[in-house]
Amino acid sequence: MKFGTFLGNETAKEQLSRVFLSGRLPHAYLLTGPAGCGRRTLARLIAAAYQCEGAGDVPCGECSACRKSLAGIHPDIREYGSDGGSRSFHLDVIRAIKADVFITPNEGKYKMYLLENAQTMTVQAQNALLKILEEPPSYAVFLLTAESRESMLPTILSRCVTIPLFPVSEEETVTALRAAFPDRPEADLRRAAGLCGGVIGRAMEALEDGKLSEAAQLAGKMARALCAPAELSLLKLTGKLERDKPLTRATLSELLLLLRDGLSVRLGGGKPLSPDPAAAAVLAQTMTSERLLSLIGRVEELMHLLDGNINQTLLITLLCARLRG
Repeated sequence: MKFGTFLGNETAKEQLSRVFLSGRLPHAYLLTGPAGCGRRTLARLIAAAYQCEGAGDVPCGECSACRKSLAGIHPDIREYGSDGGSRSFHLDVIRAIKADVFITPNEGKYKMYLLENAQTMTVQAQNALLKILEEPPSYAVFLLTAESRESMLPTILSRCVTIPLFPVSEEETVTALRAAFPDRPEADLRRAAGLCGGVIGRAMEALEDGKLSEAAQLAGKMARALCAPAELSLLKLTGKLERDKPLTRATLSELLLLLRDGLSVRLGGGKPLSPDPAAAAVLAQTMTSERLLSLIGRVEELMHLLDGNINQTLLITLLCARLRG
C-alpha cells in the first residue's frame, strides 16, 4: 500500500518514503495545505505506517492496526480539533494531552496525537504543546495539520517535519470521486472536479446531500437577481448560505462559472460551462463586459476569503455588498 493510495502530491509522498526508509522516525509532523486537500487522510496514513504490523512496505493497509488507524478508531491514536472552528483548541485540550502522553500505549507500538486545524491554537496552547514536543516519550508521535506554516510559532516549526500539500489535477480529482461516488453520473463528477480547484474534499462536499444541484439552482437565481434593480431578492437568496459553508463555496463556484459564461456570450464565443445557460444569457444581455469582469474579480475575492476561514455571517454581508456595489 505505502503512500501510493494518496492521490497527487508526489513530492510529499517521496519525502515520507525517504523518512521511513531511513529508519529515523520523527516525533512530530506538520501537514499544511488548504482545507479539503487531504491533510487528515495523509495524517492517518502516516499513523498507520507507524502502527503497521505487516511485513514489508508500510502501511500495508491490511493488518488490524492499519485498518483501525485509517478508520480513525485505533485506541492509541487520539484525534482533536476536527471541526476546524475558532475554539477547537483550548489550553485545557493540551493539558489533557500532557496528562495522557506519559501513559504507555494500549495495543500499538506508538501513542499518536492528530491535532487537526492546529492554526486555531492560541499562543498559550502552542507554548504548552511545545513543552511536550521538547521532551516527548519515545513512543509519542504528534501529527499536526494547518493551513500554512505561518500560523504556527517558529518554536513549534523547529520541532516538526513540515510536509506541504497542494491541490491535485482535475483528472486525479475525478478518479477520487469515482471511488467515493460510484453511482453518480460522470458529468456530475467532472463538474464537481472543475469547481473544486483541485481540492478533493471540496468536490466531495459539493456532491454530498445534493449540494451540487442546490448550488447550481441558487447561483442561477442569484445571477438573475443581480440583473434586477431591487436588492431584496439577492438578500433573501443569500440568507440560505449563512449557516452552510460547503453550500456557500459550491454556490460561489457555480456563480463564477455563470459570470464567465455571461462574459463569453457577451464577447460572442465559447460554449457555456455552467448548467444554466439561460442565466448566463440574461447576464450577457443585461451587463457590460466591464461589469461582468468586475463581478468575476469580486467573486474570486470572496472565495479566497472563504478559504481563509472568515466568519460566515461577515462573508454573507460582504457578498451582498460587493455583488451589488
